[in-house]
Amino acid sequence: MTPAQKPTGQPILVRKYGGTSIASVERIGVVAADVASKKREGYRLVVVVSAMGHHTDELEHLARSVSPDPPRRELDMLLSVGERISMTLLSMALQAHGCSAISFTGSQCGLITDCSHTEARILEVKGDRVREALADGHVVVVAGFQGVSREREVTTLGRGGSDATAVALAAALGAERCEILKDVDGVFTGDPHRLEGVRRYDRLSYEELATLADAGCEVVHARAVDYARRHDVPLFIGSSFRDTPGTRVTRETSAQADPPAPAPSGDACGYRPLSLVAREDVALLEIACRNAADFAALRDATGDAGRDLLPLGEWLRCDEACVWRTLLPSAVAADLHDRLAPAAADVSASLRFRRGLTCLTLAGRPATSWSAVHARLADLLASCDVRDHALLTDGPLLRLLVSVDDGAALQQPLHDAFLAGD
Repeated sequence: MTPAQKPTGQPILVRKYGGTSIASVERIGVVAADVASKKREGYRLVVVVSAMGHHTDELEHLARSVSPDPPRRELDMLLSVGERISMTLLSMALQAHGCSAISFTGSQCGLITDCSHTEARILEVKGDRVREALADGHVVVVAGFQGVSREREVTTLGRGGSDATAVALAAALGAERCEILKDVDGVFTGDPHRLEGVRRYDRLSYEELATLADAGCEVVHARAVDYARRHDVPLFIGSSFRDTPGTRVTRETSAQADPPAPAPSGDACGYRPLSLVAREDVALLEIACRNAADFAALRDATGDAGRDLLPLGEWLRCDEACVWRTLLPSAVAADLHDRLAPAAADVSASLRFRRGLTCLTLAGRPATSWSAVHARLADLLASCDVRDHALLTDGPLLRLLVSVDDGAALQQPLHDAFLAGD
């Protein structure tokens, strides 16, 4: 990574706007006015944008209409178009507001990645053209989610990759902070669009936010959080639709800065996770083998494609038996199951596959006694008449797998039981 160059004079602010924030021409105009106002406050601004609305999904659907398994290189070339549309439109809108602006692709701003198409990782950010444009007084608008490999191939960074673009640029430029602006007011104890009584965190640590990202919380991409932690980039997560306090992310834990709400009276469990994260249409894939060597052989037999779908670290081993479990989106899990099935027969392993589930995850602050948590959870499930479920505990994460209908009905009572104060 190129060493960060601390700004002299006006501070640099990196802002990232998600797809819902710029989903229409009207929204792009609102964002342009917001950015122009921030520039008048004395900031040098780098704005990273995602594709408008669901444009990336539409492009991927288009690709798979032509080819069920499109070549990854060509898919990257196609998907990178979405962010390029956003960056040019926002640059035009800024200039219409009388604010000098210039747009850059990932390659033009020197974001260098490895050659892993559709899931590339950032290796280096040169940023020379960005620094020059800032020095000339421009607002720099950057297409997120994309970069270029050392072989000069266009690459994309995977879903949520625009967050990583923003954080990497903030680190390279020595920005005062990186702001991730969304359609929510910060990080909450649950989804504020679905649940009542959720609480917003004024502050979280990098580690706490990483735990939520690993649980499936989509507020900030997990790679972006890790990058911010490694390069000590201050983060702010807030709304692009209104002015709110948001959530600051630092090295200090939320327990140090903002003590968690006390457990409801009569709660002998005393468990207080950070948040409830709901993920729909997930699948549980289980592999039962005779020993760890057979499991390793089975995984290796899938070749590079299988390892790309699922790194080894994402398997959870059951202590009581040689059974490995993983949770994935249903379509991805089905692909992995099909790749594993022939090799499983060769090593006498059995596969179990359940798709179309909802995963409810209580994330953060491990319990002192998981048995007490399980007992309280059992009472809650019985009161809600939920009989078919699976429970996985992994470090600070407790995952509850239920049907789609039970998942919808359980979210509010689960949040009330473990996250709401009196």
